[in-house]
Amino acid sequence: MKAVQPPTHVGEEGWPVMSYLRLEAGDVPAEFVVIADCGEQSPWGRYATVRVAVWSNEIRELYGDYDMSFAQAQHSLLERAGLLPRSVVEVVTVRDPDRRNDYRIFIDGKARPDGTSPLVRVVTHDIDLGASDITQAWATGELDRTATLSPAAAAYARDVIAAYADDHAVDGP
Repeated sequence: MKAVQPPTHVGEEGWPVMSYLRLEAGDVPAEFVVIADCGEQSPWGRYATVRVAVWSNEIRELYGDYDMSFAQAQHSLLERAGLLPRSVVEVVTVRDPDRRNDYRIFIDGKARPDGTSPLVRVVTHDIDLGASDITQAWATGELDRTATLSPAAAAYARDVIAAYADDHAVDGP
């Protein structure tokens, strides 16, 4: 690997580079992901991450993400460099019409009955249409249970519940 100096400034405005990671061991061009301080140009984020290719006589910015907090820029830097930990989550669902559905959660190939590992938490939410009749009481109960979900998961679950209630001519709660 050939020694190449990382860029000290990026962007048309010449933003100073605060931190960088070299991405590849190849000689030409050397590629870096850098965190740049964009100054006070935006009220919601002062930092950017930019992918940069460096030759001996040229620096070319390939693409970037802008208007981030420093914490967001650090996360983006690690993500672009492929350094964030990744986990594989597997959820095996056993649907039994005579009993509750059963789940087994595996994270990175290990059984995790509580759905957690040091870096991951898995939440399962079951909308079991075969467990009881679809009534207004069922719809109300199912909608109440969505309160424990993230906003995106809750919105999806509410849409599913509403569609099944509508299919069965159940008035909404």
